[in-house]
Amino acid sequence: MMDNIGPNLSHPAALTRLTSTVLRFRCPNISSASQKLSYVNSFRTVGKHDTTFKAFKEADSNRNHLIKALSSSKSKQVSHESIALAASRYIPNINQILVTCRVQPENAQLDKRLVFEWSSGIEAKPRFFKSEALMYELVMTIATETMATAGHGTDECTKGDFKSACVEFKKVAGMMDFLAKEQLPQWLSKKDVADDSLPAEAKIGTCEAFKELYLGIAQQMAVATVLNKKDKPTWSMLAKLGLGISEQMSKFVSILRSKEALVKSKIDPNFFVLMTFQIELQKSLSMYYHARHYWEVRDFGIAIALLSKSIKGLQFRETPTGRGLPPITKGSPLRAVEKDLAEVKKHMDSVLFEWEKDNSKIYFETVPKTIPVEKKLDQGTLLMKPQEYKLEDVELLPLILPEDDAERLKNSKIESDAELAKKLQEQELSGE
Repeated sequence: MMDNIGPNLSHPAALTRLTSTVLRFRCPNISSASQKLSYVNSFRTVGKHDTTFKAFKEADSNRNHLIKALSSSKSKQVSHESIALAASRYIPNINQILVTCRVQPENAQLDKRLVFEWSSGIEAKPRFFKSEALMYELVMTIATETMATAGHGTDECTKGDFKSACVEFKKVAGMMDFLAKEQLPQWLSKKDVADDSLPAEAKIGTCEAFKELYLGIAQQMAVATVLNKKDKPTWSMLAKLGLGISEQMSKFVSILRSKEALVKSKIDPNFFVLMTFQIELQKSLSMYYHARHYWEVRDFGIAIALLSKSIKGLQFRETPTGRGLPPITKGSPLRAVEKDLAEVKKHMDSVLFEWEKDNSKIYFETVPKTIPVEKKLDQGTLLMKPQEYKLEDVELLPLILPEDDAERLKNSKIESDAELAKKLQEQELSGE
């Protein structure tokens, strides 16, 4: 991390920690009441074929493993990796059952109702939402894998493995993109759903917004990876990436506000304090990186002007709508980064002092009061792309009705066809 711009003026480790700050969300959870449901019992009559019975038994087993993994989230030693793995194993099972019932609706008769009950991990206050739709179970299981993967990414970030964390967050963005563009539209377009009848994760606007958020977080990890290396960073690139992070965070808030205002109102307000902090922090850090670039290319006056502006951007705002960082009050989630922020501010002040001293004694360049437009970044760069997510192809399971039920269904169809033919004939005769 050495950068020879003066004595002890290389960027500190606190800068890496600060730029990689992430807030963790809970995983969705299954209610105790719906933990007892069983596909084997619910499809007992039509699921007696060996292949079908085995598939339902495996689905029950993998669902129970997911429930067990989620129960660990109540302890301090929660394994997000284990939750993500358990969810990923259950997803093909529920998808296979869903596709089977969709293709064979007449045979998909239940002996016992399936009532799925999930709570949101995004909303501040857990509350359970019920549905008998197999698609609901699939969506919430994918959402669980998504949030557990995000949790695992945060664990990797905490350990300092920013490269691995970046990979995990790109996976999360891909899952959110899949839910928003493919899975949720094909379900919700056919269903009249009240705005408050589903968890936040089962809403298109929420998934659209969180896709953008996690692309921004993935880019945070990419920047932290560069800052953590011993080699001198390419400051001009970091400036573009930093501004790109700020823009992604702003985009996230904008989408959530415009498309899912009700969801936004149910998320912990402390999360949006962190969002405001990140938007302003990353913007200021972008100017810091840009200043370092200009100092390297010997544009000293612009470098000093940009660094001064960066330092000003890290001041605490005096009003809720003012410029700068949100104040760190008692109970604020920003308490966790207070020391790192102070260290970074001290570092920037030291760099500015040395630069101004050198400029006054050696370079004698004018420091502009206003930075020329051509010296500013007009927009940031987003290098991150979602990692594609898709469901595996599944084989249909045979659902076999008992002979008397099958015969009754066949006769019912014959009667329906005969009635339809008779009705059409009557319409033709009457000239309708």
